[in-house]
Amino acid sequence: MTSYRDAIESGVYLLAVDSSDLGERVPVARQEIGNPAVFLIIGQSNGGNHGQTRFSAAEAVFNFNPFDGLCYRARDPLLGATGDGGSPWCLLGDALIGNGFARSILLCPLSVGGAMVAEWGPGGPYHQRLTYAIDRLRSAGFLPSYILWHQGEADVLNGTSSESYVRSFLALVESLRSLGVTAPIHVASASYFAVPAGHAASQNTIREAQRSLIDPNSAIFAGPDTDAIRDRFDGCHMGESGLKEHARAWAASLEPSRGHRSTAHRVKRPKRASASLERP
Repeated sequence: MTSYRDAIESGVYLLAVDSSDLGERVPVARQEIGNPAVFLIIGQSNGGNHGQTRFSAAEAVFNFNPFDGLCYRARDPLLGATGDGGSPWCLLGDALIGNGFARSILLCPLSVGGAMVAEWGPGGPYHQRLTYAIDRLRSAGFLPSYILWHQGEADVLNGTSSESYVRSFLALVESLRSLGVTAPIHVASASYFAVPAGHAASQNTIREAQRSLIDPNSAIFAGPDTDAIRDRFDGCHMGESGLKEHARAWAASLEPSRGHRSTAHRVKRPKRASASLERP
């Protein structure tokens, strides 16, 4: 872990949580990557490496490792996110190159299993992880072209109100913009799990919050409705067919963004919630 020393000492690399084991992976030269579409992927386990089946990219899809600042050929488990299983992102990269969306793709996944929305914003435990990765991307000559947000299940379990979810997410967006990250943000509808049961009302609350965030004037767009994916091998995380469906759903939702990359955008402010709607 010598190459991760700075990330470990800064607290960005989560000991006993992160793995990002390099194994036999070999860094890729910068010129091989070209001018990629850079996907910054944040959220929780279903946006990380917690799927049932691992995949490898066949096309020019690369993985930026925020812990050492180097790039590698993309294969699961992707470097930068928690979990040692599979993800939809290699499949997504292949699909986007196959349909002409981009010539090459650089994946920068940061997702942490069990993360809540507030934990990614200023003052949250994963905000430094985000800012560190963006700084490392810049140092390597990249900036995010698209931001994919897949998160919500943890807030369902914790009973987060719609108002609190929106407020926390917009604080995260404002932080990104203040860092000079102007990439469009695509928000998935993500709240579903079957185990434990009995959370339908809270799932509807988080879905409502996620839908309300969509604001093209602030470059916040709808991602896929992944709650419709029911291949969950443990009641929450996606099986092989679920991961394939997940990738297809993202590819379809990103199609309107073809050719659209980072530009400056304003961030809308949340309306002040009444006291009766606030969590204690």
